Amino acid sequence: MFWENTGLMFQFLWVAFENIILPVATVVAVVMVAINITLKHWDVISYWLRVASRAISWLLLKAAWAIIYLIDGKEAADKRF
Repeated sequence: MFWENTGLMFQFLWVAFENIILPVATVVAVVMVAINITLKHWDVISYWLRVASRAISWLLLKAAWAIIYLIDGKEAADKRF
């Protein structure tokens, strides 16, 4: 290797580090931290997922009742639910 090529080699290594290695390492670190936080707080996350699921189910049930109420009237909506 000639000495005039070493500057180009270091520039190439810096560009490779800056554009490939550093972003990949950052993404891996962020994903690992997210997995760690998720595993550490899984009981709280699962509780709030259950709460959100029940709230969405209740809202969908009320939306279905409202649609039946608009189409068939109150008596039909009350009979179905």
